[in-house]
Amino acid sequence: MSPESPKQSENPRAGDSQAEDRFLSEGPDFARIHVWQVQAVRDVFVVGVIIGVIWAGYALRFVTVPLLLAFALAYLVEPLVRWVCRVLRLSRSLAVSFILATFGVGVVAMGLIFIPTIVRQTSEVVTSVRSGQFDGWIDQLEAVIPENYQADVERARKFLGIETVEPKAHTPEITGPLPVPEPTVKVAAGSMIEPSIVSSLMSPTAQSALWKLLDLSGVVFAAVLIPFYFWFFSVGFPSAVQFLGELVPATHQPKIFRLAREMDRAVAGFVRGRILIAAAMGVMFAGGWIINGVPYALTLGLLAGFLSIVPYLGAAIVLPAVGLLAASQLSIDESHRLAWYWIVGGPPLVFVIVQSIEGYLLTPIFAGRATNLGPVSIFVAVLAGASVAGLYGMLLAIPVAACTKILMKETVMPAIRNWAAGRSSDPLPMGRR
Repeated sequence: MSPESPKQSENPRAGDSQAEDRFLSEGPDFARIHVWQVQAVRDVFVVGVIIGVIWAGYALRFVTVPLLLAFALAYLVEPLVRWVCRVLRLSRSLAVSFILATFGVGVVAMGLIFIPTIVRQTSEVVTSVRSGQFDGWIDQLEAVIPENYQADVERARKFLGIETVEPKAHTPEITGPLPVPEPTVKVAAGSMIEPSIVSSLMSPTAQSALWKLLDLSGVVFAAVLIPFYFWFFSVGFPSAVQFLGELVPATHQPKIFRLAREMDRAVAGFVRGRILIAAAMGVMFAGGWIINGVPYALTLGLLAGFLSIVPYLGAAIVLPAVGLLAASQLSIDESHRLAWYWIVGGPPLVFVIVQSIEGYLLTPIFAGRATNLGPVSIFVAVLAGASVAGLYGMLLAIPVAACTKILMKETVMPAIRNWAAGRSSDPLPMGRR
């Protein structure tokens, strides 16, 4: 027996280490290994599983979107849950129930105050569009524009696809029911209701009522599912985090946990901050445009605030606000109309003031530089996610972009710098054994 035999018996893994070194130096014996032992095959399998999970999530988006929303809410309110547990000395399940109940009461109260106004204003906008009132306003606005700008207005009309409203001698009244389009209703299980079958059994009015009822039932179904999922996700959140931590190999835990903490700080800080910032901006937009005299200011302001979740995207509402304010002055006596500079400059001035408050006050307080993603990066990420996977992609866009940037900064770029400086022969951060 060789002198090293006792050491090998004391350390059983020494033999495995020597065999592994021999395997690496001599190369694999493909006649004796299984396919799943080849590292390239294992890598392809892991990548395939990840792609398959993402594809399955998209294919089942009627199920996964409520799940993702509920999980995102549980993740975002986790600090609040811990605070309620500590301050009120409640169990975790009671704390989550308390938060849900408080939120529900708040939503109902806000709904009773604001929803009737929002619904009324939205209905007025839809009615104005259907009745052609906006087309008439456009013609009246065109009539007061100086002659030397008429050619530019005509080019703008053609570019936007707005036709000149010609006076008509008589518009025949429609006595019968309007034709109802045949929508395709998708339910959560992914099955389809064939419209032709329904059309053969029901009148157009009944069909319209059925589609509206199905749409409403889908909204109610999602509104019930999300709090239901949220309760279970939030109650079991610490256990899930602990379970995932136990799956990380001990040798890689320090680095992986550090990256996870940075990603958590970036994603949670940005999302929590942007939600609060967007809510505050929506209130300020609505208040400023109400003072400015913009029609439907509450609806437009809240919509601009919602769009401001993506920085600067709320600017898309400024031009419609200017147009509505200008059009609304046509029905007022000329002596009581607003000055032209207030009409043209008022809504943009409100936007600039609110955007300045957001940049210099709200963002440093609520979000800081959580993700280190600039407005252009965030905008491109959201558009890319929406174009690839709709709402499902938008939900994942900013977290994926923030985490990708952290991985690039912490793992990819150091390896590339070492390779560029000649300290490494491989620019990839994977390393070679």
